[in-house]
Parts: sequence; structure tokens; C-alpha cells
Amino acid sequence: MRTVLALVIAVSSSVIGAVVGRSRRPYGRYSVGHVILISVAAVLVAEGGTVLWVGAPQSVLQPVVGGLVLGLVAGFFSGRKPPPPDQLPPSRPHS
Repeated sequence: MRTVLALVIAVSSSVIGAVVGRSRRPYGRYSVGHVILISVAAVLVAEGGTVLWVGAPQSVLQPVVGGLVLGLVAGFFSGRKPPPPDQLPPSRPHS
């Protein structure tokens, strides 16, 4: 049961990390949904391998930190920084 809870905690924290990482660099080729799926898959592989190799974690912070870090990395590196304000296209006036 602790193994399943560790995986669920890691997956949920990776989703949060992916959203936060993507919010820092919003422009990118992939949608936020794809980034979340990639981070969830990475966390399942990483945390699942760790659980199989070492066993269930003793502390709740281990899967939380692992999920957040992998999610942040996936979200941050999937996007690009916004262009400088002088290179933004002109906005249309609202009627």
C-alpha cells in the first residue's frame, strides 16, 4: 500500500511541477497536456524503478520532491521564454 501511495504522491506532485514549470516559459511546441503526460511517464519510470530497487520510501517527502523536480524540469524545458515587449505583435483594439 505504501508503494502505491508513493507513486500517487509522486505523480500528483509531478503534475503540479509541470504546470508551474510551464508557467515560467509559456511559449512552446507542445501543449500543457502533453508536457503533463511526459512528466507523469517520467515519474512513473523513475519512482517505480526506485521503489522496485530500494523499496517503499520511509518519508513522504521523497516522492514529493522527486515528482516536483521531474515535473519542473519537464515543464521548464518544454517551453520558450516570451519575446521582449518590443517584439510582440501589435494588439488589436477592442470594440
